[in-house]
Amino acid sequence: MRHPDHDRLCEEVRSWYRTSWPQRGYHVEHRCFGFYRRHAGHPDAGLIIIDTLTADEVPEFLADARTYFDNRPLHLGFEDKNLDRTQGPSLVAAGCAIDNANTYLAHVGPPPDRVRLPGVTVAPVTSDTLIDYVQVKLKGFANSEAAPPANQIEEELSLRKSELESIGRFLIARVGNDPAAIIGYYEGTDRLIFNLATRLPFRMKGIARQLLCQLIADSYDQNCRSIIINTNPADTPIQWYTRLGFTDEVYYRRTYTFDPSA
Repeated sequence: MRHPDHDRLCEEVRSWYRTSWPQRGYHVEHRCFGFYRRHAGHPDAGLIIIDTLTADEVPEFLADARTYFDNRPLHLGFEDKNLDRTQGPSLVAAGCAIDNANTYLAHVGPPPDRVRLPGVTVAPVTSDTLIDYVQVKLKGFANSEAAPPANQIEEELSLRKSELESIGRFLIARVGNDPAAIIGYYEGTDRLIFNLATRLPFRMKGIARQLLCQLIADSYDQNCRSIIINTNPADTPIQWYTRLGFTDEVYYRRTYTFDPSA
């Protein structure tokens, strides 16, 4: 099933990576091979959305990327699946590493029923509880209860703090006093869910479902035009998202990692 505003959503999501967002620290420049995006506070978060590329142009393209991003590692992305299929192997042959694909799915409805689990509380994240969000996110994505490295915590805190001061919004679920799961999204007429994670000891208990269903229902109550979630199309959660009503793909990107120092 497709969202009623499918075409508009496709253009809207594409624009997020092709337009500068000063309030979030992102600057985008359109160059000969595509859109080059850097973050003022996170110089290792470079991204190029490749618009046009042939196999013969790959050396020139990578040289331009190396110069523009000061020899820092960055991600190169294809939004066009045909361009990825034909030119992705050229990037790999030139030393780039295949990264994950991401698909963005719009919720088509109807909204799911809210879930309320006994002993589980959900609250918005504030600057005082942001450290709990960061710890749960890093542990959940690492599939480990080991303490995350201090540099990862510091970098994640810096990024999420800047988002919280702008359009980033976060919810945290606790079991008793233990932070168990988190969900992060960008607030707006169209809401984008970009983080959903549960710590290992609290998985398979329905906590992530409670968070997601609450956010979807709240979005409908506030008359948001759409709710969008991004995920790896090869991961099992995409089947769960589809069953909850995320059935319309409005954006796709395959990324490659380019490390000039490797």
